[in-house]
Amino acid sequence: MTAAWMPWILASAVLLALYDIAKKASVGGNAVLPVLLASSSAGFAAYLGGLAACGRLALAADVSREAFLCGLAKSAIVGTSWVFTFCALRTLPVTIATPIRASAPALVLLIAIPLYGEIPSAVQGAGMAAVFAGYFAFSWAGRHEGIDFARNRAVWCAAAGAALSAASAIWDKHVFQILALPVEPVQTVFQAGLVAFYAAALGVSRAVRTGGCRFEWRWTIPLVGILLAGADWLYFTGLSHPGTPVSAASLMRRLSAVLTFLLGAGFFKETNLARKSVALAAIVAGIALMCLSK
Repeated sequence: MTAAWMPWILASAVLLALYDIAKKASVGGNAVLPVLLASSSAGFAAYLGGLAACGRLALAADVSREAFLCGLAKSAIVGTSWVFTFCALRTLPVTIATPIRASAPALVLLIAIPLYGEIPSAVQGAGMAAVFAGYFAFSWAGRHEGIDFARNRAVWCAAAGAALSAASAIWDKHVFQILALPVEPVQTVFQAGLVAFYAAALGVSRAVRTGGCRFEWRWTIPLVGILLAGADWLYFTGLSHPGTPVSAASLMRRLSAVLTFLLGAGFFKETNLARKSVALAAIVAGIALMCLSK
């Protein structure tokens, strides 16, 4: 039987895959911080517009002190994570960078077991093991493209982004299940905080540095923020269901890596797809086991 939270998380994964493609198209050979500022501003505007269209804008304006602090903390975590991730995407193939970030659920699981007592069932455990094996297989595939996972700076940036993504997922569990805060005010502060975070980071970088990539406007830049705003709203709504296991939800959301792989192979003409497909097969099998388990 499908749990009530699963359709929300799977829909979030679809938007997240489209977001990954728009992200790669926006940041490849481009200045990172201006892209992040422009895309997060577009996402914030789209989110508020969507709430207004649904008649839920009043919910977003009802921000308690607790919701404000929690949303602001998430902005700092996610903002830093994206800086690392976007720096990695400037040079790494999307069919490598996205699965590295998708390894974040492994860390989520390791943290969630002692912190929240989320002991997976036997079937879920088998599914998670298959997913982890798939992530490991991507490092094997990367070696055939001349990417040394131990020494490549972009790989370490992607890994840092994944670690912070895991911290964000654990924080989400605390905010929406332990504290039981409503989604709209927290996400409103979170997205407004991202805009402020990137504006401040861009100001500091301009003050201390004269070189770097030039910023080039691309039509995909606003799509990055808009798609992510929608994906986050779906994910937060799914996570707000009582009893949603954050480790399983985080893994299921990373089904987006499979869709990103398929789309990225077509849009960016990336290579070494046969070896990467082995890793994807393991991930798909793991996700299927998790979806079928009760």
